[in-house]
Amino acid sequence: MLSKNRIKQIVSLQQKKFRTENFSFIAEGSKVVLELLRSNIKIREIFAIETWIAQHAHKFKNVTITAITEDDMKRISALQTPTDVLAEVEMISPSSDNTIHTDQLYLGLDSIRDPGNFGTILRIANWYGISTIYASHDCVDIYNPKVIQASMGSAFRTEVRYCNLPEVLTEMRRMHLPIYGTFLNGDNIYTSSLSNNGIIVLGNEGHGILPDTEKQVTHRLLIPTGASTSTMPESLNVATATAIVCSEFFRRKYNN
Repeated sequence: MLSKNRIKQIVSLQQKKFRTENFSFIAEGSKVVLELLRSNIKIREIFAIETWIAQHAHKFKNVTITAITEDDMKRISALQTPTDVLAEVEMISPSSDNTIHTDQLYLGLDSIRDPGNFGTILRIANWYGISTIYASHDCVDIYNPKVIQASMGSAFRTEVRYCNLPEVLTEMRRMHLPIYGTFLNGDNIYTSSLSNNGIIVLGNEGHGILPDTEKQVTHRLLIPTGASTSTMPESLNVATATAIVCSEFFRRKYNN
Protein backbone atom coordinates (compact mmCIF):
# COMPACT_ATOMS: atom_id res chain seq x y z
CA MET A 1 0.00 0.00 0.00
CA LEU A 2 1.27 3.48 -0.87
CA SER A 3 1.70 6.02 1.90
CA LYS A 4 -0.51 9.10 1.95
CA ASN A 5 2.51 11.31 1.31
CA ARG A 6 3.57 9.28 -1.74
CA ILE A 7 0.04 9.34 -3.12
CA LYS A 8 -0.09 13.11 -2.59
CA GLN A 9 3.26 13.57 -4.36
CA ILE A 10 2.21 11.49 -7.38
CA VAL A 11 -1.15 13.27 -7.66
CA SER A 12 0.60 16.66 -7.44
CA LEU A 13 2.36 15.85 -10.75
CA GLN A 14 -0.96 16.44 -12.50
CA GLN A 15 -0.13 20.15 -12.04
CA LYS A 16 2.58 21.90 -14.04
CA LYS A 17 3.97 23.72 -10.98
CA PHE A 18 4.83 20.47 -9.21
CA ARG A 19 6.06 18.78 -12.39
CA THR A 20 8.53 21.64 -12.78
CA GLU A 21 9.61 21.46 -9.12
CA ASN A 22 10.14 17.68 -9.26
CA PHE A 23 11.42 17.62 -12.86
CA SER A 24 9.15 14.63 -13.42
CA PHE A 25 5.78 13.72 -14.89
CA ILE A 26 3.36 10.80 -14.89
CA ALA A 27 2.62 8.46 -17.77
CA GLU A 28 -0.29 6.04 -17.66
CA GLY A 29 -1.32 2.99 -19.60
CA SER A 30 0.42 -0.17 -20.70
CA LYS A 31 1.27 1.02 -24.23
CA VAL A 32 2.76 4.29 -23.01
CA VAL A 33 4.80 2.70 -20.22
CA LEU A 34 6.07 -0.08 -22.51
CA GLU A 35 7.17 2.63 -24.97
CA LEU A 36 9.11 4.24 -22.13
CA LEU A 37 10.75 0.94 -21.20
CA ARG A 38 12.03 0.66 -24.78
CA SER A 39 13.43 4.19 -24.73
CA ASN A 40 16.40 5.84 -23.03
CA ILE A 41 14.15 8.04 -20.90
CA LYS A 42 14.71 7.62 -17.16
CA ILE A 43 11.78 6.07 -15.30
CA ARG A 44 11.94 6.91 -11.61
CA GLU A 45 9.33 4.37 -10.53
CA ILE A 46 6.58 2.20 -11.97
CA PHE A 47 3.38 1.53 -10.06
CA ALA A 48 1.33 -1.41 -11.31
CA ILE A 49 -1.14 -4.03 -10.22
CA GLU A 50 0.32 -7.52 -9.78
CA THR A 51 -1.22 -9.07 -12.91
CA TRP A 52 0.47 -6.43 -15.09
CA ILE A 53 3.80 -7.00 -13.37
CA ALA A 54 3.55 -10.76 -13.87
CA GLN A 55 2.84 -10.30 -17.57
CA HIS A 56 5.62 -7.79 -18.27
CA ALA A 57 8.26 -8.47 -15.61
CA HIS A 58 10.76 -9.76 -18.19
CA LYS A 59 10.88 -6.29 -19.76
CA PHE A 60 12.17 -4.50 -16.65
CA LYS A 61 15.85 -3.60 -16.48
CA ASN A 62 17.09 -1.59 -13.52
CA VAL A 63 13.68 -0.03 -12.99
CA THR A 64 12.05 0.35 -9.59
CA ILE A 65 8.59 -1.17 -9.68
CA THR A 66 6.03 -1.13 -6.90
CA ALA A 67 3.02 -3.42 -6.78
CA ILE A 68 -0.13 -1.57 -5.73
CA THR A 69 -3.81 -2.36 -5.35
CA GLU A 70 -6.53 -1.24 -7.75
CA ASP A 71 -7.76 1.14 -5.04
CA ASP A 72 -4.36 2.81 -4.85
CA MET A 73 -4.27 3.05 -8.65
CA LYS A 74 -7.60 4.90 -8.53
CA ARG A 75 -6.12 7.32 -6.01
CA ILE A 76 -3.06 8.23 -8.09
CA SER A 77 -4.55 8.06 -11.60
CA ALA A 78 -5.37 11.18 -13.62
CA LEU A 79 -7.82 9.19 -15.75
CA GLN A 80 -11.52 8.64 -15.19
CA THR A 81 -10.94 4.96 -15.88
CA PRO A 82 -7.58 4.02 -14.34
CA THR A 83 -5.31 1.61 -16.17
CA ASP A 84 -3.11 -1.15 -14.73
CA VAL A 85 0.14 0.82 -14.68
CA LEU A 86 1.45 4.33 -14.03
CA ALA A 87 5.03 5.57 -14.13
CA GLU A 88 6.79 8.58 -12.66
CA VAL A 89 9.23 9.67 -15.35
CA GLU A 90 12.08 12.15 -15.38
CA MET A 91 11.57 15.06 -17.75
CA ILE A 92 13.70 15.29 -20.86
CA SER A 93 16.13 18.22 -20.69
CA PRO A 94 15.43 20.68 -23.53
CA SER A 95 17.91 20.59 -26.37
CA SER A 96 20.34 23.49 -26.51
CA ASP A 97 20.32 23.27 -30.30
CA ASN A 98 17.50 25.46 -31.65
CA THR A 99 18.82 25.53 -35.20
CA ILE A 100 16.20 26.09 -37.90
CA HIS A 101 17.03 23.84 -40.83
CA THR A 102 16.01 25.11 -44.25
CA ASP A 103 15.41 21.60 -45.61
CA GLN A 104 12.93 20.52 -42.91
CA LEU A 105 9.18 20.80 -42.52
CA TYR A 106 8.00 21.95 -39.09
CA LEU A 107 4.66 22.36 -37.36
CA GLY A 108 3.75 25.56 -35.51
CA LEU A 109 1.03 25.45 -32.86
CA ASP A 110 -0.57 28.76 -31.89
CA SER A 111 -2.26 28.69 -28.47
CA ILE A 112 -3.44 25.07 -28.59
CA ARG A 113 -4.99 24.60 -25.15
CA ASP A 114 -6.76 21.24 -25.31
CA PRO A 115 -4.44 18.44 -24.11
CA GLY A 116 -6.24 15.80 -26.17
CA ASN A 117 -5.73 17.82 -29.34
CA PHE A 118 -2.10 18.57 -28.48
CA GLY A 119 -1.29 14.93 -27.80
CA THR A 120 -3.03 13.79 -30.98
CA ILE A 121 -1.10 16.37 -33.01
CA LEU A 122 2.15 14.99 -31.58
CA ARG A 123 1.10 11.54 -32.73
CA ILE A 124 0.21 12.83 -36.21
CA ALA A 125 3.51 14.70 -36.54
CA ASN A 126 5.40 11.58 -35.49
CA TRP A 127 3.50 9.51 -38.07
CA TYR A 128 4.40 11.86 -40.91
CA GLY A 129 8.03 12.23 -39.88
CA ILE A 130 7.82 15.79 -38.56
CA SER A 131 10.31 15.67 -35.72
CA THR A 132 10.14 19.23 -34.36
CA ILE A 133 7.17 21.38 -33.36
CA TYR A 134 7.26 25.08 -32.44
CA ALA A 135 4.58 25.83 -29.84
CA SER A 136 3.61 29.23 -28.47
CA HIS A 137 4.23 29.67 -24.75
CA ASP A 138 0.49 29.54 -23.99
CA CYS A 139 0.05 26.07 -25.50
CA VAL A 140 -0.70 23.25 -23.08
CA ASP A 141 2.31 21.68 -21.37
CA ILE A 142 3.64 18.61 -23.19
CA TYR A 143 3.91 16.81 -19.82
CA ASN A 144 0.24 17.26 -19.00
CA PRO A 145 -0.99 13.70 -18.26
CA LYS A 146 -3.73 13.94 -20.90
CA VAL A 147 -1.19 15.06 -23.52
CA ILE A 148 1.05 12.11 -22.68
CA GLN A 149 -1.92 9.74 -22.85
CA ALA A 150 -3.24 11.09 -26.16
CA SER A 151 0.19 11.04 -27.81
CA MET A 152 0.52 7.29 -27.16
CA GLY A 153 4.30 7.53 -26.89
CA SER A 154 4.87 10.15 -29.59
CA ALA A 155 5.58 12.81 -26.94
CA PHE A 156 8.84 10.94 -26.31
CA ARG A 157 9.83 10.97 -29.99
CA THR A 158 8.88 14.52 -30.97
CA GLU A 159 10.75 17.65 -29.93
CA VAL A 160 8.50 20.52 -28.83
CA ARG A 161 10.17 23.94 -28.71
CA TYR A 162 8.08 26.39 -26.68
CA CYS A 163 8.72 29.86 -28.03
CA ASN A 164 7.50 33.28 -29.01
CA LEU A 165 5.93 31.93 -32.19
CA PRO A 166 5.65 35.23 -34.15
CA GLU A 167 9.37 35.86 -33.51
CA VAL A 168 10.33 32.40 -34.75
CA LEU A 169 8.19 32.88 -37.85
CA THR A 170 9.81 36.27 -38.46
CA GLU A 171 13.21 34.55 -38.41
CA MET A 172 11.95 31.90 -40.81
CA ARG A 173 10.77 34.61 -43.18
CA ARG A 174 14.25 36.14 -43.10
CA MET A 175 15.52 32.72 -44.14
CA HIS A 176 13.02 32.76 -47.05
CA LEU A 177 11.16 29.73 -45.73
CA PRO A 178 7.48 29.31 -46.66
CA ILE A 179 5.07 29.79 -43.75
CA TYR A 180 1.76 28.03 -44.27
CA GLY A 181 -1.32 28.70 -42.18
CA THR A 182 -4.83 27.23 -42.22
CA PHE A 183 -7.71 29.68 -42.65
CA LEU A 184 -11.36 29.66 -43.72
CA ASN A 185 -10.52 32.16 -46.46
CA GLY A 186 -7.31 30.63 -47.79
CA ASP A 187 -6.42 28.95 -51.08
CA ASN A 188 -7.61 25.41 -51.69
CA ILE A 189 -4.90 23.13 -50.28
CA TYR A 190 -5.58 20.49 -52.95
CA THR A 191 -4.72 22.88 -55.79
CA SER A 192 -2.02 24.92 -54.04
CA SER A 193 1.71 24.51 -54.53
CA LEU A 194 3.24 22.95 -51.42
CA SER A 195 6.92 22.60 -50.53
CA ASN A 196 8.85 20.00 -48.56
CA ASN A 197 10.24 22.59 -46.15
CA GLY A 198 9.06 25.52 -44.05
CA ILE A 199 6.41 25.45 -41.34
CA ILE A 200 2.69 24.68 -41.15
CA VAL A 201 0.91 26.79 -38.52
CA LEU A 202 -2.32 25.66 -36.89
CA GLY A 203 -4.38 27.83 -34.61
CA ASN A 204 -6.33 27.88 -31.40
CA GLU A 205 -9.43 25.68 -31.11
CA GLY A 206 -11.79 28.65 -30.79
CA HIS A 207 -10.03 31.60 -32.41
CA GLY A 208 -7.79 30.08 -35.05
CA ILE A 209 -4.38 31.61 -35.78
CA LEU A 210 -3.94 34.73 -33.67
CA PRO A 211 -3.33 38.16 -35.32
CA ASP A 212 0.40 38.55 -34.49
CA THR A 213 1.07 35.08 -35.85
CA GLU A 214 -1.16 35.57 -38.88
CA LYS A 215 0.94 38.56 -39.97
CA GLN A 216 3.90 36.23 -40.58
CA VAL A 217 2.03 33.69 -42.72
CA THR A 218 3.09 33.74 -46.37
CA HIS A 219 0.73 31.04 -47.71
CA ARG A 220 -2.89 30.88 -46.57
CA LEU A 221 -4.44 27.42 -46.99
CA LEU A 222 -8.05 26.27 -46.90
CA ILE A 223 -9.32 22.73 -46.40
CA PRO A 224 -12.44 22.87 -48.59
CA THR A 225 -15.72 21.40 -47.41
CA GLY A 226 -18.00 19.13 -49.41
CA ALA A 227 -21.06 20.30 -47.47
CA SER A 228 -23.44 23.03 -48.48
CA THR A 229 -23.27 26.39 -46.75
CA SER A 230 -26.35 25.57 -44.69
CA THR A 231 -25.07 22.19 -43.46
CA MET A 232 -21.32 22.68 -43.08
CA PRO A 233 -19.79 22.74 -39.58
CA GLU A 234 -18.27 25.99 -38.33
CA SER A 235 -14.76 24.53 -38.49
CA LEU A 236 -12.70 21.36 -38.24
CA ASN A 237 -11.18 20.10 -35.01
CA VAL A 238 -7.56 21.29 -34.99
CA ALA A 239 -6.14 17.76 -34.67
CA THR A 240 -8.29 16.60 -37.58
CA ALA A 241 -7.14 19.58 -39.63
CA THR A 242 -3.52 18.75 -38.78
CA ALA A 243 -3.96 15.20 -40.07
CA ILE A 244 -5.49 16.39 -43.35
CA VAL A 245 -2.85 19.05 -43.96
CA CYS A 246 0.10 16.79 -43.08
CA SER A 247 -1.30 14.06 -45.29
CA GLU A 248 -1.49 16.43 -48.24
CA PHE A 249 2.07 17.67 -47.76
CA PHE A 250 3.28 14.09 -47.43
CA ARG A 251 1.36 13.01 -50.54
CA ARG A 252 3.08 15.71 -52.62
CA LYS A 253 6.50 14.70 -51.24
CA TYR A 254 5.78 11.02 -51.91
CA ASN A 255 4.65 11.69 -55.48
CA ASN A 256 7.62 13.90 -56.38
